Parts: sequence; C-alpha cells; structure tokens
Amino acid sequence: MSSAAREAHRDRVEAMAAALAGSDGPVRLRKSTSNLFRPREEARRTEIDVASLNHVIEIDAEACMAEVEGMTTYADVVDATLPYGLAPAIVPELRSITVGGATTGVGIESGAFRYGLVHDTVEELDVMVADGRVLTCSREQRPELFYGFPNSYGSLGYATRVRLRLIRVQPYIRLEHTRFHDPEELFAAIAEECAHPTCAFLDGVYFAPGDFVLTRAHCVESPPADTEASDYTWMRQYWQSLRERREDYLSIHDYLWRWDTDWFWCSRNVGAHLKPVRLLLGRKRLSSVTYQKIMRASRRWPLSLLHAVRPRSEAVIQDVDIPIGNAAAFLADFEAEIGIRPVWICPFVVPEAGFSLFQLRPDTAYINFGFWDIVRSSEPDGYYNTRVEELVAKHGGKKSLYSRSTYDEATFWQNYDREAYEALKREYDPEGRFPGLYEKAVKRG
Repeated sequence: MSSAAREAHRDRVEAMAAALAGSDGPVRLRKSTSNLFRPREEARRTEIDVASLNHVIEIDAEACMAEVEGMTTYADVVDATLPYGLAPAIVPELRSITVGGATTGVGIESGAFRYGLVHDTVEELDVMVADGRVLTCSREQRPELFYGFPNSYGSLGYATRVRLRLIRVQPYIRLEHTRFHDPEELFAAIAEECAHPTCAFLDGVYFAPGDFVLTRAHCVESPPADTEASDYTWMRQYWQSLRERREDYLSIHDYLWRWDTDWFWCSRNVGAHLKPVRLLLGRKRLSSVTYQKIMRASRRWPLSLLHAVRPRSEAVIQDVDIPIGNAAAFLADFEAEIGIRPVWICPFVVPEAGFSLFQLRPDTAYINFGFWDIVRSSEPDGYYNTRVEELVAKHGGKKSLYSRSTYDEATFWQNYDREAYEALKREYDPEGRFPGLYEKAVKRG
C-alpha cells in the first residue's frame, strides 16, 4: 500500500482529533452506520463526524495482517482481502458491521471456535481519547487500554486504526449439515470440535426441541465437477436449506455473508421471506441494512398503523455467551420462558482472559446464543429482556451490550468490572466527555 494511503489516513485522523480537542463539553460520535439495537434518549452533545474513517490502509499478505480505519465495514475489508486469498480471522455476520464497532463491542462468527472473538484477533489499535490524543495500544503498549477497550462501546474513546489478523482461505466452502435431536450430544460434538478442530468454520441452529443442525464448513478449491455452488442471495434462503440438504457448496464470499441476505431469518418479520416480496425488493435490497432501517423506523413512529393493530409486544434482540457445560440447561430454560425460535448457536474459545470489561473463563469453550424476535406480551415492558439477563446469570454467562439491557447499576457492575472501568475512565476521559458505559448500555445515553 502506498505511503499516500497512510498520509491520507493521518490527515483524516488529525482533522477529527483537532475537532475533538477544540470542542467543549459532552461528545458523541456521528456515524453513518450502527448495529446497536438499544433505545437511545437524545442528549445535547457535541457531535464529531467519524464517517470518513472508512478506508482500508494496508493489506500485508505475507504477514497476514490488515490495517483499516475504524468505520471500515467488514464488507469492504473482505473485498480487499479475498483477492489475496485471505479474510479476517473473524468476519461478523452482517456486512455493515464496522471493524471499530466489532472491536469496541463484542464480534463473533463461525471461526470463533478456533480464534476467539473479534478482539482476540486484533494485534494493535489507535484510540482517539476524549482530549483529542490518538494513542497506539497493543498487548505490550498501553495494555490496560488495549485490554479494556472491548465492550467499552465508545465510552473510553474511538478506534481510528485497527490492525487485524487474517487467515488463508480458498475460493469455495463445502458445508456439511448434521442433524441432532439430543442437545447434550450436539454440545458434546461442538466441544470436541473446539478441542480438536476438523473444519474451518462451525456454527449451528436450534429450530425446535429435538431439532438442531450443526454446520461444519471446509475450505475447498472448487465444488466437484458435477456440482454448482448454491446462491442464497435472492429467491432462496440459506437458513431454510440447513434442514433440506446434508451437503452444500458456496463461494467463500457468499459463505461469509450467508446470514446477511435475510439477517439470519429476521426477514420474515417484514414479509421478505415471501417470494413476491423478494422479487419486488431485488437482490440489492435483501440485506441486513434494509431490515435495520425498517426496525428503526418502526421505533421512530410508534403511532403508525402497524403499531395500532398489532398486539402488545416486546423486542428481544440479544446475544448471550454461556459456558458450554451449561448450554443445554440454559437452552431448556430459554425455551420454557422465552420461546423464541430459531436460535443461532455459535461456539467460541477464549484464547486469553485479560479483557477486563468482558471477562470470560479460558478453561472452557462458550456457546453464543443469538435470538432476535418480537415476543407477544401482557407483561410490563422489559420483562422478557430482564428474564434473559436472569437466565444468563443463572447459567454463569455474559450478555453482549449492543442491545437492550435492564440491569440495575449494582448488578451491571458485578458483570462488567466497575473498578477496572472507572480506572480507565479516570485515565482517558477524566471529564466524562463520552457517555459512561452504564449510561450508554442501560440508561440510553
């Protein structure tokens, strides 16, 4: 990559740092995309526009590293790396997720059973803190900021540059779908894969009690001569194929974005699972970005006809991480009390335990359960999201903070290490210019 790319990056960062340093009072970052699904009450804050920090700076094919700006989407990173036969070690499931967002949040996908979460694959990052300084941090340099940045959600600073680990991939993926009826057998098979991997990528889906599919994905040079790769980017839906086929082939590009077309299966909530609707929308509009816009619009206009005629309901959009030994028991409780289906099952390992705001046990694999739906409810608002939090605590897990949280402050800080967070806040944002983590995650700051 030319020195011009680095100089352009430096110019963009310096302009934003100057804007931040030259402003007063509370600050909020203005972004062109977001994958946060928690309500927010608008407070008066100076906005710093970071939307232009969306460039790939360098791909080092020999070292298997990518340097990118914080607002770069994974779609753009994948487009830049695949020509080299490389991809990020973890490519979160939606195209619009940004590298900075997945680093300050908690990103996952089907390579996590080998490599851990997104932040486990980050080698170095530059963080713009509240006074406009841009600080480089890594496991060796400012380690307290490096290990405290994941799960801070922009409350400590903003990632302007991220150095990501890449892995070698092949042009196609062979998918092997295995049906399971017993959850204990499913999670035992997953635990064995985590300990002794036989595939490149691994995830699964819970469809109903006694109905699971585990997908092992293998990198291959091409499909067999008599087989064409499948296409789930328009009229056919990937998630429905899992119970219809034992084996399948996708291009590596389509595999990485297999969940994006229908936002897993959430397209059905807006009628986009119906063929006439899919035909009308076309390939380009069938994407998670479209569904996010619809969801946000439905929150923005609560007096719409849709809200007037449908029963009272509660959005339960959550990802939770449960130690694999407790996964079957958690799922049984979840089925009995919440009942959302399908549920995404994404296993991951914990390569190191030092990330202070999202502490996990390195002695066990975890299961990320992802469930995203609307629950009809006669209970007070927030009831089901609170029950999810209680079930996570019961089974020794941890909840991602990208979506709604209802914790009281004492319980929140029991989960997310108040002492470590406040030490970081005193060091890097002593005047509280960025919203605090509890303020952002729970109080809608």
